[in-house]
Amino acid sequence: MNILYYYYFLFYTKIIPDDEPHATTIFTLSLSESFLITGILEIISVHLYCVPFDKWIKITISLFIMLLNYFLYSIRGKGKEIVIAKPIIFKSKSLSIFAVALFFTFTAAFFIWEPNYIMQMLEHCKY
Repeated sequence: MNILYYYYFLFYTKIIPDDEPHATTIFTLSLSESFLITGILEIISVHLYCVPFDKWIKITISLFIMLLNYFLYSIRGKGKEIVIAKPIIFKSKSLSIFAVALFFTFTAAFFIWEPNYIMQMLEHCKY
């Protein structure tokens, strides 16, 4: 997570400069995590019980993740520590960038294809 935070932060300072890069980083990281977590939980729910999540359940989970990340990275100051430490994977900047880009692409794609997958699963639930 530290590597994701660091490269999201770099994106919002170098590529798309932002007045509050730490806040934007926390928000974007939280959204990426919530797309993945709510999607996986909903797939499990539909697969086991044929019950999709209500939009408010997804919003609640997303808000919880945002509050948790805000507490961890902003209030506890871990975000600034990460930026100072400049973490990378296996001492390779290229590998780190690739992993972060892959994670972001996967979570964004998950946000797009997961509802279609859920709808297909629900069609099989109806007998």
